[in-house]
Amino acid sequence: MGTNAGRPGIIAAPEQMTCEWLTAVLRGSGPGDDPVVASVDVEPVGVGVGLMSLLFRLTPTYAAGTGPASVVVKFAPPYPQVREIAAGYHFYEREVAIYQTLGAELALRPPRLYHAGHDPDTNDFVVVMEDLGHLRSPDQLDGCPVEDARVIVAELARHHAQWWQSDRLDDLSFLQSWAEPPFPQYHDQAAKQSWPIALERFGDIIPDRIRALGDGWSDIGPALMIDGPNHPSTLCHGDVRLDNVFFHTDGGDPVSIIDWQIAGIGPGANDLAYFTSQSLTVDDRREHEDELTRLYHQTLVDNGVVDYPFDEFWDDYRRSVLFCLCYPLQGGAVELVNDRAVALASGMLERAMAAIIDLDADAEELRP
Repeated sequence: MGTNAGRPGIIAAPEQMTCEWLTAVLRGSGPGDDPVVASVDVEPVGVGVGLMSLLFRLTPTYAAGTGPASVVVKFAPPYPQVREIAAGYHFYEREVAIYQTLGAELALRPPRLYHAGHDPDTNDFVVVMEDLGHLRSPDQLDGCPVEDARVIVAELARHHAQWWQSDRLDDLSFLQSWAEPPFPQYHDQAAKQSWPIALERFGDIIPDRIRALGDGWSDIGPALMIDGPNHPSTLCHGDVRLDNVFFHTDGGDPVSIIDWQIAGIGPGANDLAYFTSQSLTVDDRREHEDELTRLYHQTLVDNGVVDYPFDEFWDDYRRSVLFCLCYPLQGGAVELVNDRAVALASGMLERAMAAIIDLDADAEELRP
């Protein structure tokens, strides 16, 4: 697409990341002094890390002016099944709106935005953002070190407290509640499509107890979503997993988190349960789960959340552990581009299944 009257377009392929396009991006965002890009090195990043988008690192040289040493560009992949899921949940337009509207004020720090856009006709999107590649980012396959998990959990609770039961959430139309149409209905449809694929790929590691949940997920998952407003709501990130977290050492906010596509209004316990049940190893979660959940709850209280006793939160957490089974069930059915993506999908599934069984999260009394 290149540029249009000096304005950067929405790209759909790596070859569209031209010098002219990047010049328009950087001149519109003000990160330097009238940069003119003479050449640009394009490198894929995050292959097998993200499942819903493509990521590239762009390293420019400048014919004039100054600009960032590198940026990361994110856009939609060419895989029809992935794009169908993204369209059903409005992933791409939501992420663009969050970066454009809320990025600078979020307590859970996102990367700096240089450019973002979404085409509603094609569902193409682009986000050009700060390159965090120089920061520390532990590998989710290895599991989150417990000392890092403490930092993430505390920052997550601080972010949730900022938006806890906030009236402002009602004014942000792009942050639709996960309980509202079309999300539960699309979740039903996606479950029916993805479960047979996940079962074919990973059926040998799925025990009968979890297999029964998968067989009935098109009823279980939407019911849990619809039940969300019966529990305290906040702005959830929706994809708090270790591969999306970067650790700063500059003395400011301790972490940045990327990938805001799934953000929405829902129970904060969903974010916490997804992180603890699928980014920690099974052994570390079992040993430190009580500590981490109490840290989260106490941080909410310390940041002004009232009338949310720990017992109520604990039930919400267990219920959320069950709901978060949807991530590996649906993620395991999309295009798995390499061996790491397969290992990530199967590892998240194994950790999620262990957490459900350990916590008896599928108990009938927790169901709506």
